[in-house]
Amino acid sequence: SMAMVKHHSDLILCLKLQGSGIGKLCDQCEGKCPICDSYVRPTCLVRICNDCNYGSYKEKCIICGKLGVSDAYYCRECVILEKNQDGCPRILNVGSSRADLFYDKKKYSVKDLKNNNH
Repeated sequence: SMAMVKHHSDLILCLKLQGSGIGKLCDQCEGKCPICDSYVRPTCLVRICNDCNYGSYKEKCIICGKLGVSDAYYCRECVILEKNQDGCPRILNVGSSRADLFYDKKKYSVKDLKNNNH
């Protein structure tokens, strides 16, 4: 059900074609389904795309970006709904929304200054 989805709407998932790499979770996100945040019935190993399985990314939690300690699993409900086949579930804009807000404000005030000068 949609009520299960607790992710913020501004999060961007990678969703590229999944490869052989296994998604990791940190000690805080451990046991969570990366799609719906459920801890109930982890069922299917999470595969991530080759880009997200490259370099330092492959050691990091696919939900929050901290150091990964365990393998990620989709919950049974998301597997039944075939959400495990939507593509790589790694969140791309981890921790960036606050920075974006800051830059938007900055951009806005710079624009205002320019407009006031004319």
